[in-house]
Amino acid sequence: MVQFHNLTLTLEALGSCGVVLPLEQKAVLAHSLPLKQAKAGLRSLKSWGKVTARNGKDYLIAQGAGKLPPGQLPRTALKYSFSQDGVKWIDLEALSDDVVSKVATITGMLSGEPAKSYTIQEPGAPPAAEGEEGIAGDEGAAPGTQISELQRLRYIVDVISADTSVVPKGSVRVDASGKVVKHENFSGISYPDKLESYLHGMDGPDGASLAKDVQGTWALQYDAFQGRTFLRSLIWPGYQFYYIGATCSWGAQYHGDGCKNNDLVFML
Repeated sequence: MVQFHNLTLTLEALGSCGVVLPLEQKAVLAHSLPLKQAKAGLRSLKSWGKVTARNGKDYLIAQGAGKLPPGQLPRTALKYSFSQDGVKWIDLEALSDDVVSKVATITGMLSGEPAKSYTIQEPGAPPAAEGEEGIAGDEGAAPGTQISELQRLRYIVDVISADTSVVPKGSVRVDASGKVVKHENFSGISYPDKLESYLHGMDGPDGASLAKDVQGTWALQYDAFQGRTFLRSLIWPGYQFYYIGATCSWGAQYHGDGCKNNDLVFML
């Protein structure tokens, strides 16, 4: 998610939406993220959110921007890291197309155990032996491709980012180095209560309008008195975005279980 916000202000703005971190965790992040950014040589590093796990050891996610290769889209410079204590950050490696196709078949929440692996049976593989479960995502399956928990985590972060990453229209630009930055002349949006005023910002100012998404995939709440807009993704429950007109500020966080709402099409 290309975001230009202070984590404390974002959590304050989205607190009423259920986006909350303990005070001690916020304090730890305020120190550990700058250290990780310097160590990794990133141009920026910000909190992306949190993916909850079955055992309660949730994954905190940070999104950073590295050097953009010539001729590449801004999203190719994005780097992701995870932490379960807010102190030690570990990089999430990018996935190949082959791995993505396999990870996409696994459903359900993450276990919270980074060392866990999942077995994907190849088409035409022999059935599982008696007492074994031959389904994608179970360790007891017949021999097949092994997918790690961290590969699943990276896949979840990637697909959520691609489907969300909201920015106000006209608020960002791509600088000479290819980095997506806040537009210096951004003075706000004229119709904060309309989906047409918000874009998918993974690749900067040319992102698609939210109004072009499948109707019903976004819930927009506009408070005219306070000049605030809140957006919730109904495809990815847990993604929350806010925009404040008076200060031309915005931010977003994902706090959810990493499960897509595939039933939405039947709810519309």
